[in-house]
Amino acid sequence: MKLIFSLLFTVLAVSAFTQQRSHDQLIPVSKPTSSPTFKSLEAIFTADVTEGSAPLTVTFTDQSTGNPTSWKWTFGDGDSSLLQNPVHIYQSTGSYTVKLSISDGTNGFALEKKDYIRVYVSYDNCDTLRFPLPEPLTYYMIAGKGYVTGNNSYGDKAICDFFETTQTNLVITGMICEFSKAKQAAGNNEKIPVRIWNADASTGKPGTVLATDTILLSTLVNDVANAKVTNIDFKNPVSTAASFSMGIMLPVIQGDTVCFWSTSTGKLPVNTTWIQQSNNEWESAKTLWTPNGGPDFIISTAIYPKICLLEGTDETLIPIPFAIWPNPASDVISIVNQQSSSTFTTYAITDMNGKEFLKGNITDSVSTLVDISTLKPGIYIIQFIGKSSISSTKLVVK
Repeated sequence: MKLIFSLLFTVLAVSAFTQQRSHDQLIPVSKPTSSPTFKSLEAIFTADVTEGSAPLTVTFTDQSTGNPTSWKWTFGDGDSSLLQNPVHIYQSTGSYTVKLSISDGTNGFALEKKDYIRVYVSYDNCDTLRFPLPEPLTYYMIAGKGYVTGNNSYGDKAICDFFETTQTNLVITGMICEFSKAKQAAGNNEKIPVRIWNADASTGKPGTVLATDTILLSTLVNDVANAKVTNIDFKNPVSTAASFSMGIMLPVIQGDTVCFWSTSTGKLPVNTTWIQQSNNEWESAKTLWTPNGGPDFIISTAIYPKICLLEGTDETLIPIPFAIWPNPASDVISIVNQQSSSTFTTYAITDMNGKEFLKGNITDSVSTLVDISTLKPGIYIIQFIGKSSISSTKLVVK
């Protein structure tokens, strides 16, 4: 009986095992092989610099997709190249459109960047006018109506400041300005006109427009949000040998707003701010906002022209307590005390947006040596800082 039971169990076990194998089908699953992804042919390129003074050396880098086999560059000045990554030298001032055409032997693709490279004249003796203004800066609100130096419900059209000069061969290359308010309506990005007017030397009243450039309102909004000064370089520098006014046309789209910082009234002896009203007439801030029987409303707006003097001109237009030699420079400069001034104790070197790169003490000796070899080529501002005042000048690093 025991033997019969054992045989029966063995038969059942074998039967179960056989049944299990016959019902559980094994399906092989292979790891998929990766095949390369081919991008379509598209011309893409960059440049290591897109603006600078002549002669300007630019290295172009091809970043095209689709495995091109041939390249043709046109640089906008009459020259071209068949190299993949050419180096080109722009000898003359102007704005240049760059085009890259590529081919893979069958298909072609071209990319053109309009006015991609900007080359301007290399100037010496550069500085800013009236920078910085005496602090604290402020702005004036009109109760329920907006701002004195910005948009308001009176429909003022423009804000500018008067700059007096009889200097010949003065070149205005742009301006630095400080905004206290900037607001952008949804869906809009106005181009704000930046203008230079000639001005009556005796009254300061703006006259004919000498030059116009633009800046995007979104740039001003970003600068205000990050507490940065706004830097504007003109596409075409403006020559003037007479007094002038500089400022902006105010935004016109509903919801767009800007307002300049200004000096507190009375901080400076003479009013320089002018306002173009809704009837297109210009009036000084002093005339418009001096209260009846009150003290004169005298302000200057935080607008600082960037100027350069051509060769052979008088370099005393902007007196400062220190001279910088050499300027332009590339490795070491000397800050020379030219007025026996002991009121300034430190210096700071910043870019045009206010970012500080170097800072140190001004020695008691005639000159202070500063190593600038870590600075990239460009235009910088050197501030001379004292207990009660600040002076500044421009440094060109080549």
